[in-house]
Amino acid sequence: MIFSRPILVANPHAGPPGRRRALAPLLQSFARRFPEGMVLQSLPENRLDIPKDRDLLAVYGGDGTVHRIAGLSPPSSLPILVLPGGTGNVLARHLGLSPFRFSPELLWSRLPEAETIPVRPGTLGTRRFLLMAGAGWDGLAVRRIFGKPLLGSLAYYLAGLSALFSRDLPLFSVTLTLPGGAEVRREGVRWCLISRLPPYLGPFRAILQEPPDTPLLQATLVSGGRLGIVAAFAGFLPGIPKVFRPFSLTIRAARFLDSPNGGGVPFQADGEAVPSVDSIGTAEETLTFLRFPPL
Repeated sequence: MIFSRPILVANPHAGPPGRRRALAPLLQSFARRFPEGMVLQSLPENRLDIPKDRDLLAVYGGDGTVHRIAGLSPPSSLPILVLPGGTGNVLARHLGLSPFRFSPELLWSRLPEAETIPVRPGTLGTRRFLLMAGAGWDGLAVRRIFGKPLLGSLAYYLAGLSALFSRDLPLFSVTLTLPGGAEVRREGVRWCLISRLPPYLGPFRAILQEPPDTPLLQATLVSGGRLGIVAAFAGFLPGIPKVFRPFSLTIRAARFLDSPNGGGVPFQADGEAVPSVDSIGTAEETLTFLRFPPL
């Protein structure tokens, strides 16, 4: 694929120090390779508008940065190139770009090799997500993340342990609406993981049953005691049967009730803390991402 008028949206505060230092060389390489290219900074106070005359949208940052861009509803015909500039970079790795082998010059030379894949975002109320959304345990965990610039991915594991043993870990109910219209209700849920793309790297992977452009969602429910969350992670290990079998379904009305202690159920979307909602589904349109073959 040949591009001449790309736009690069970069988050200068994403990722550990090494990735932030890599931004300046990336911008210089981008300017040399694309004389008609355009650069925008993705900051909370910035209003981002994607011009209609661009032929590629490149995003440098973490999964949270891409999450924000997806919320802008870019045209489905505009290819999105996700560059690994964050801490976890789950989406970038899924699309074939490792942060440990990232080289701007090599990337530009590989653009003709890229294929396009359509991804239908999930929706939390009016908010979009690309990788996953979660309620309960992981929603609480993302609120306890600290020290990412120094600890890197270890910060996520420490936050998960903190949430696992927290008194604030809620119990809640989930109502799932299946494609045929039947409803399934589950009580005493500790964690509900809704996957659009592979939500985790390393050994903790939920194996998806549906392509990413389907209107169906996949939900993994973990109920009962706190050890069920640990067992669910063990179920994600390769070669070990899942403890809780995922559902492939459409969630049109999933209501997360308040926990017994009066606190609301915490939510996360693509690793970002978000307000609680009572409706989870999928967007009507798809987004187009570039995926690279393995080196």
